[in-house]
Amino acid sequence: MEALLLKWVPKWFFLLVLSILIGGLIGLEQESYHRKREEKHFGGIRTFPLISMLGFSTTYFLNNTAITVIVFACFSLMIVGEYLYEAFYFNKKGITTEVAGLFTYVLGIILAKGFVIESAALSIIITLILSLRDYIHGFIEKYIYEKDMAAILKFLVVSAIMYPLLPNESYTFLKLNPRSIWLMVVLISSISFAAYFATKLLGTKKGIMITALLGGLLSSTATTLAFAKRSKEVPELSKELALGIILASSIMFVRQWLIMFIIYPSISLKFLLFGVAVFVVGLIFFLSKHSKVTQSVDVVFSNPYDLSHALFFGIFYTLILILSRLANMYLGSKGVYLLGFVSGLADVDPLTISMTQLSKDGVIAVNVALVSIIISSITNTFVKGVYANMFGSKDLSRCVWKAFAFMGVVSILFILGKNLLL
Repeated sequence: MEALLLKWVPKWFFLLVLSILIGGLIGLEQESYHRKREEKHFGGIRTFPLISMLGFSTTYFLNNTAITVIVFACFSLMIVGEYLYEAFYFNKKGITTEVAGLFTYVLGIILAKGFVIESAALSIIITLILSLRDYIHGFIEKYIYEKDMAAILKFLVVSAIMYPLLPNESYTFLKLNPRSIWLMVVLISSISFAAYFATKLLGTKKGIMITALLGGLLSSTATTLAFAKRSKEVPELSKELALGIILASSIMFVRQWLIMFIIYPSISLKFLLFGVAVFVVGLIFFLSKHSKVTQSVDVVFSNPYDLSHALFFGIFYTLILILSRLANMYLGSKGVYLLGFVSGLADVDPLTISMTQLSKDGVIAVNVALVSIIISSITNTFVKGVYANMFGSKDLSRCVWKAFAFMGVVSILFILGKNLLL
């Protein structure tokens, strides 16, 4: 399309018109927002196209970096003066419009350098950010607390600074790579972060099904404990709460598959049939017995990223990684299966990650790793059944164990049917 237009119009004219459109898009958003609120504002539908044209013209036609920088410096001083004037006389506090103006000037420069698609894409992103101001401010005000912000900053520091500083070398005969180990910590924290903020956005008071779905991604164990305790308080909700536990435990297998797919897609494809089968069993139990109960359960999930939690997970994962290599080295596949059982008593994620990584590296056979992961998953599921028995009502426990028994049967049939033990 660009080449066709250039046959009929000069290149400079085409780019000039495009600079007007890019600035006009941002200006249109600003004009509509401030006019609706009848506010004093820096610029609108006329100003922003002019800013974009200014950046484009000084760069494209003059082709002198020094002049472009001087004009940008003068323009920046004008923006600062405008902001100080509005802040002093009109008590203006925000500076977003002024920053958008500076960015629009830069877009004109980028366009003049020949980055047509990039400049257009950036203008759309800027306009989108500006148009979502009310939603973004509302979301932060309602859902993001000081402790969440601190956790986010810790996560960014640890993932963006600590990860690249760790040595990317294998140590000891166990071939432990600090950077690879920490990458798994970042991976699991990222998934938990996403589920945590989805929970904050949708809320855990919007029904048992929503809570179970999100809880399964974040922590099916926490969901199980909360639902079980609630069944003692409100016995008439026992069946619905039991189904919520079943659904959350089924979602856990989806989470496992996602982790495996990110690390080593080949083993995730082998796990897929099993994961789908177990998930469908849980879903069938949920849908067949689910009634439209309007009551809800509030489950309090702590922020998944705390530095101590990350370090603990890293240590636990490293321990599982070491034991996996040693078990495979000295005890063979039976030792790996035993480790899957023991690990499942506490958490499935470290075992899932270590088995997936070791199978990817060729240390452990894919089928052996897969069976170990399945054993860990079912063990962890049965542990949640024990929690339901200890903290929940008899009706809840009975319903949960019935579903978990079917899940266990599916697991055994899958292992035997695929001859994974051979």
